[in-house]
Amino acid sequence: MKPSQEICAAHDASLAPTVTSSRTQNLPMGGPGGVAIAGEIGVTILRSVAQVEEYRAAWSQLLHHPNADIDLFLSEIQSRPQILRPHVILLQRDGEPDSILVGRLEIGKMGARFGYASLLTYHARTLTFIYGGLQNSKPAEYSATVLAREVMNSLRNREAEVAFFNHVRSDAPLCAALSRAAGRFGRDYFPITQVHRGMQVPATAEAFLGGLSPKVRRNQRWKKLLHDYPDAVRIECFSENSQLDLMCKDMESIAKKTYQRALGVGFADDQDSRRRMRLRAEKSWVRGYILYIEGIPAAFWLGTVCRGTFHSDSMGYDPAFSKYSPGMYLIVRVIEKLCDLKHEQRVSFIDFGLGDAEYKQILCDTEWQDTTTYVFAPTVRGVALNLIRTPVLLVDWAARIILERTHLAARVKKLWRDRRRASELRSTATECAATAQSSPQNVEKPDTVSAE
Repeated sequence: MKPSQEICAAHDASLAPTVTSSRTQNLPMGGPGGVAIAGEIGVTILRSVAQVEEYRAAWSQLLHHPNADIDLFLSEIQSRPQILRPHVILLQRDGEPDSILVGRLEIGKMGARFGYASLLTYHARTLTFIYGGLQNSKPAEYSATVLAREVMNSLRNREAEVAFFNHVRSDAPLCAALSRAAGRFGRDYFPITQVHRGMQVPATAEAFLGGLSPKVRRNQRWKKLLHDYPDAVRIECFSENSQLDLMCKDMESIAKKTYQRALGVGFADDQDSRRRMRLRAEKSWVRGYILYIEGIPAAFWLGTVCRGTFHSDSMGYDPAFSKYSPGMYLIVRVIEKLCDLKHEQRVSFIDFGLGDAEYKQILCDTEWQDTTTYVFAPTVRGVALNLIRTPVLLVDWAARIILERTHLAARVKKLWRDRRRASELRSTATECAATAQSSPQNVEKPDTVSAE
């Protein structure tokens, strides 16, 4: 079975492409928004693993974000039972790959959140378009319009009840195209917008350090670290498949003590994490850096190197060493190493990933906004899903505005995180005590770290 070939119907006949075959469209010189376009564009929707494999070469040609790697995508499809099938939209211009929107059809869990609490959780057939899944040779308004129309066609044909777009750049033409295509009842009125930061990697470590503030360069905490542990501080880089077991074990020993674990985010040494890392290690993409103090894992930074960019995946530090600022120490030392890489190993940009933090504001010289949003199907159930969640999100939005204007947002977040961390630690302690009572001879003592 060949991939289904979709032809987009234009709303305005004067702007509509002329259909030249069942596979392509002949685009006029003046497209929507006055964008100059010439040539033929083909739209292909891949709805099976076999169809995805058929277009592997075109997919790989457009790849620039590791999260959209075809092998990782297929592995996710095959390993997660809630995923029903691929749903990938490929545009080709004059026979050459132009854009790809990587997604899947799944039984997704959605709802509304108030702060960190999840409310109104329910399941729906969802077209999920993954983070990093929009890959294109050059962003263009017309391509974005075609992609948005294809998504709406699938929703209109009841393939799904909602489409979910995970962190699309807010300035990408696709965001505006989706808002126009969704209409009044299908639009997400409370999309989540987050700052996303990165930095250009200087040519030398000296140039990098020279760009830091004197306060950072002469960090007294780092001096105390090196004074308290002379010749006992080292950083190891892990990148080979054979090193993954040790890397994951040592990172987990740190991650289980972080507030991110209490929130259910960050690194976790589980089957899915191992599977994804093995796939990336086979492509020589994995970079795991661990700071050891007297042989004890104190901080880690896990990332992926793809097409000259270091993508930060997760990081953490042992709170027992917090007085030395081990996380920031590790980041600065790793960036120094990245500056000195040459030729084929050269990293030109660091993408610090989703969310914001103080260390990102200190180090980064580039920023943009990401938007996470839903588009609801123009059906009774699709509109109902939107109407159910909107009031809760309205209250959450109003609360956030009040907290920000009263400068209480950071304090409330910290209190919430501390509460979750304390709850997680109590739960872990209870489990350890119960296990020790049932089988004391087989239980090792919990890891303890002294900063003295």
